[in-house]
Amino acid sequence: MIWLYVLSAVALLLAPLAGPFAPVGGMAPLIQELAKESGIPNLVSGVILHTRLFDTIGEVLVFTLASIGVRQMLGAEPVRQRIRTLTDIPSRVVCEQVATLAALVAVETALRGHLSPGGGFAAGVAGGTAIGLVLISGGRQQRDRLHQRGSANRWEEAAVISFVVLAFLSLEGLSPGMGRFGSLLSGGWIPLLNLLVALKVTLGSWAMIQRFIQHRGLL
Repeated sequence: MIWLYVLSAVALLLAPLAGPFAPVGGMAPLIQELAKESGIPNLVSGVILHTRLFDTIGEVLVFTLASIGVRQMLGAEPVRQRIRTLTDIPSRVVCEQVATLAALVAVETALRGHLSPGGGFAAGVAGGTAIGLVLISGGRQQRDRLHQRGSANRWEEAAVISFVVLAFLSLEGLSPGMGRFGSLLSGGWIPLLNLLVALKVTLGSWAMIQRFIQHRGLL
């Protein structure tokens, strides 16, 4: 039966090639309309946070459920008393330097993701990468205390609630104004939605990485 599955998969992949291709061209009016409707030059962010904003709400909620699931799944497991981290100085320095670079990229893509390539999800991934590198390089105890004292879980919950509220305001047509096209404060709620998504993904990644290290270790 395996050969039948392989043939079916190949036929499914080659099926689009059997018909004629769509004519190339005529995209300029669509691009101009998307830019005009969203009010920002980054059409990807415009589609994600304006045209298909309702789908993006579901994506944020799915990520939130995944973060909650990781915490619940690992919460019942014992906490490891000894966790191996990087011990050689060069590797730790490299991790710390790359973490700093990733954090700067996260801030840049979160603030200007609606004007240039980037956005909230990309910024959150960069932020989570920075935190993961810091944890690997041996800063787990300090980051655990910072996570607790800074009430990171509450900030994450606040980011999710704020995103959902602003998203529904945008879907209802309530907007603070598009602003000047190409400026930092343009696109209505899109810049703020980008920041909230970046904050949510960064803090959610932090919580999940921290749980895995506490209960499963690094190696």
